[in-house]
Amino acid sequence: MTRHDSVRFTLLDQQIVDSEHRPVGRVDDLVLRLPAAGGEPEVTAALTGAQVLGERLGGAIGGVMAGVARRLRGGEHPGPPVAVPAELIGEHEDLIVLSVPARELPDVMGLERWLARHVVEGLPGAGDARL
Repeated sequence: MTRHDSVRFTLLDQQIVDSEHRPVGRVDDLVLRLPAAGGEPEVTAALTGAQVLGERLGGAIGGVMAGVARRLRGGEHPGPPVAVPAELIGEHEDLIVLSVPARELPDVMGLERWLARHVVEGLPGAGDARL
């Protein structure tokens, strides 16, 4: 098994939690920095969210998933996929534990935040449903 395979199997699809152990999402893709000459690639960020997962899956289903996620994030030009910088990743054994709480990462959990704000908050008894 190559080192690239090891990173793929170790990090992709791992659960991400914030520093307070609240679920943030899963690692849906990785951003790698390729060294100029012969060195090892370095993980610079973990990408998360339905847009990234849809793009990774590809095909019709992946395209629909990514398109819906982009629309919910802000119209036709929502910006790049949600990236968690590598320096915010603390531990990564069974879970990837971030070194900051989710509230300090406004772009993370976009779909969940949208649903909480536009759907759940309007339900009776959902007064404490904020993320």
